[in-house]
Order: sequence, then C-alpha cells, then structure tokens
Amino acid sequence: MGVKIFLNGLLMGLAEIIPGISGGTVALILGIYERLIHAINSFDIVFIKHLKKREISKAWKKVDGPFISTLLIGMLFSIYFFSSLILLLIDTFPIGFKSFLSFILFFSVFLDPIRPRISKEFFIGIFLSFLLCLILYSSPAGNFEEVSLSYIFLSGLIAISALVIPGISGSFILLLMGTYQSMLLAVRNIDLLVLCLFLLGAIIGLFSITKLIKTALEKKRELLMSIFFGLIIFCIPLIWMNDSNLTNEKLNIIHIILGGIIALLIVLLFKRFRQV
Repeated sequence: MGVKIFLNGLLMGLAEIIPGISGGTVALILGIYERLIHAINSFDIVFIKHLKKREISKAWKKVDGPFISTLLIGMLFSIYFFSSLILLLIDTFPIGFKSFLSFILFFSVFLDPIRPRISKEFFIGIFLSFLLCLILYSSPAGNFEEVSLSYIFLSGLIAISALVIPGISGSFILLLMGTYQSMLLAVRNIDLLVLCLFLLGAIIGLFSITKLIKTALEKKRELLMSIFFGLIIFCIPLIWMNDSNLTNEKLNIIHIILGGIIALLIVLLFKRFRQV
C-alpha cells in the first residue's frame, strides 16, 4: 500500500510541474481524491489539541498520516528530480508534448471517477466551468524578468488550488502569473527563501480551498463533479494558447500521433493502477 501511495504521489508531482494538467485531475483518476480532501481538512482544531496534549499517535491517525506523508514524499521527489526533464521536453518536443497533455485530459474524462451523470446539475456545472475557463483564456500570460517576494507568496496562494481542483493546472496558473520558470529555477537551485515563501502561500491557500471543496462534496457532489468534468475538457485549449509553434512551424503529425498513443497507454495504466 505504501509503494502504491508513493507512486500516486510521483504521478501527482509530475502533473503539478506540467503546464496544462493538474494534480487534482490525477488524484481523481487514481481514486484518491476524496481521501486527499478529507486528510487535508483533518488538520483542524482537534488535531492541534492532540499535539498540545502530546498525543502524537492520535494526531497522526486523525490526519491519515501514513497516506498524506507518503503521498507528499512522492510528489516532492517527482518535482525535484523531474523538473529539468519537463523543461527539456517542452523545449525539444513542444507539439508532441502538448499533444500528449491534450489527449491524456481528453481520455481521462471517460474514466468512471470523472464521468458524470447527465442531469440538470451536469449542465449547470458545464456552464460554470466554461465561464471559469473563459476568464483564463482572456488572461494575458505574464512574462516577468524579476518578481517580488510578495508576488511569489501570492503565486503559491493561487496556484495551489490546482492540487485539489481537477482541470486547472497549477503550472499554467504560474505561467499566467509569470512565475513558472522562476519557480522551476528555484527548485533546481534550491533557493530556500523563494521556496519557503511559495510554500507558505500554498499552505494557506490549500487549507482554504479544501474546506470549500469538502462542503461542496457533502452538499452538492453531483454539481461539483460536473464542474470538474467541464474544467478538464475546457482547459485543453489552454495548453495551446499563445503557442508560437502553431504559426511558425508545421504541425508534426508524427509527434501528435505519438503523443496521443502514449497518452492513451498512460490513461489505461491509470485505470489499471486504480484497480490494483
């Protein structure tokens, strides 16, 4: 079980550093999404009281410690060791890489955890997700040579939403805010000041958004899952937004086909991995 959770963390970590796909989407595909939301929300007043009373085992059990810690280790391992590889793939095979991302999102909506039931809530959710993606489409991508430390904190606060909201890519949010490459460089160079500020913002944002999602899962589950479905579908064009390769070069059909085949194999692997 520990190895499986670690591998889940690896996959979520990879998703978080790839512009266009989110860790929340991967968690949903792998069937650990609700467990993740519940674990994050367990860091509450009761947890703090257990710590004050030095009831470490009770505190650890309350927050699903073995699960959340193993998942986090897998994510951090993936982010640290694969960030340079992702940059290389984006620079070397931009069309094939984006084709892979597009197909993996498209194929994933046919899996049971994501595929919603057609109802009134479904159409409302689709409409709301369309509006949110429209806002993202209209947002110009940032391209800042230098960013302030307070802006790094804000980036973490906003981008962390992608960890728990399927369809919205944290990396893409960082691209829009102009801090994507800055954060990858900070990870590669182990810039502790930048990383700590980003992490602080992320922690605050994470606890805020998960409380909202937990409430929505309890009271409006069908509507929420429909919104997630719409976000995954409508965010696919975001991967290609402002892409100079589409105008300056001919589309490499071979790369697109290979990207689609690899994406299909990985989604089937996700499905198989979830059933183990």
